[in-house]
Amino acid sequence: NGSTLHAPYAIDNMKYDGYRIYTNKPTSAALRGHGAVSNRALFESQLSMVAEELGMDPIEIRMKNMLQKGDRTKTGYYLSSFNAKESLAAARDDSKWTEKKGKLPLGKGIGVGSSYFISGAGGSIYRTDIPHSTVLTRVAEDGRGVTVHTGSNEIGQGSDTVMAILTAEVLGLPLKDVAVISGDTGLCPIDLGAYSSRQTLMTGNASKMAAESIRSQILKKVSEAFDMPESEFTFKDAKILGTEKKPDMVSNIRSRYKSEHRGFTGMTDEGPLTFEEVTRWIYAGQGTISGIGTYSPPEMQYSKEWKGSIVGASPAYSTQSCIAEVAVDMETGRLTVDKLTLAHDCGLALNRKSVEGQLDGSMCHGLGETLFEEVVYDKKGNIMNADLGNYKIPTFLDVPELSALIIESNEPNGPFGAKEAGEGCIIPVLPAIINAVYDACGVLILDLPITSEKIFRGLQEKKQLGVEKYVLKPSEQAHKIIDRAAELTANS
Repeated sequence: NGSTLHAPYAIDNMKYDGYRIYTNKPTSAALRGHGAVSNRALFESQLSMVAEELGMDPIEIRMKNMLQKGDRTKTGYYLSSFNAKESLAAARDDSKWTEKKGKLPLGKGIGVGSSYFISGAGGSIYRTDIPHSTVLTRVAEDGRGVTVHTGSNEIGQGSDTVMAILTAEVLGLPLKDVAVISGDTGLCPIDLGAYSSRQTLMTGNASKMAAESIRSQILKKVSEAFDMPESEFTFKDAKILGTEKKPDMVSNIRSRYKSEHRGFTGMTDEGPLTFEEVTRWIYAGQGTISGIGTYSPPEMQYSKEWKGSIVGASPAYSTQSCIAEVAVDMETGRLTVDKLTLAHDCGLALNRKSVEGQLDGSMCHGLGETLFEEVVYDKKGNIMNADLGNYKIPTFLDVPELSALIIESNEPNGPFGAKEAGEGCIIPVLPAIINAVYDACGVLILDLPITSEKIFRGLQEKKQLGVEKYVLKPSEQAHKIIDRAAELTANS
């Protein structure tokens, strides 16, 4: 939708009309980057065409117009961290863009796309005043680890690991000592769900707050018992550093722990008290130690003068840029994607492997949406390819060389500076491939997927017209929707 077109560039004037057009086809649902992917593909393709008309490098025109940290979009969104230029520069340098753009032989092309995305929707998608995320964390009665209870949905994106990492960091524990129970409505507090790339920032903040509550409770008890200020203690390596300054207290608590846990392995005889020794001692005096964290976004900043701008308001915004390199057979139209380079500003990368996986997955997903994926209908609206034998997605043999670049920033609204690395990563992949194909053979194809047949047809029509550049006309079905939208816009 139009709310995702206000950045990453400084745009002072914009009008966007969107329409729901009734058809006899099945209803659609949200998909990765919903609303942003198709719009950005069209915008970025047009921006590269504008650069060509002006005789500018496509990256130069983007760099000249990109917003930066501390800026506001015309719709009032405040960019508290925004490494758009840094992401684009990293992709440019890694791909050796300046050595290739305008210097490749006919049939070889390189293209770029840039974008931004929200880190969770600022407004609730439900009509409710409840917190967007609530997390309950409980310390085991024997002190050996903690359990995080969250209603967030682990759907393979790695959110459970993120909540465990945040909890472990606050409490100074190894990751193995943190268990996560997620998505169980009988055991876990409510979380609004896995959408709008919200869980790292929103559920992550709630997880961090729950762990901080536990840490505060422990610090208070230890400070009182040891008659020392809380600032004297540090949680590190599953120990409470500073307790060793009072050997008699350490000996008393440790001996009581050992007497209760005869047969336990891994117990220590010297040094500061361990996390398990301290929390067991506290449990004996007061019962279970638990902490609750709740998160709702701060008041969203957006311009009420811009109709619909609330939709894109978010506590934080990620940025990303992709560069694609392709080869086109000028005789047959056969297309090969040789390399994809994707740079993404995710704030602090809490789990680098997971972020790299998201970037790799986004490049594969974007490759599929650009070159393979298409739902085919008959004249009555029935789906003709409702299985993976006929609905094509990339296989390992189709995936090119991938280069995933993590660009870190410090997001003040995110837990330890983190923000989204989920949906935003896919958005620039499509226009990068579209623009690379255009650069390789002079045929611009916006009616996805880009197939060899479409490229061949475009090459033939370009040759017949005797032109160097050609925009392939969309299908008859697409034209009907385009014409209807134009008619509605003209009458609005």
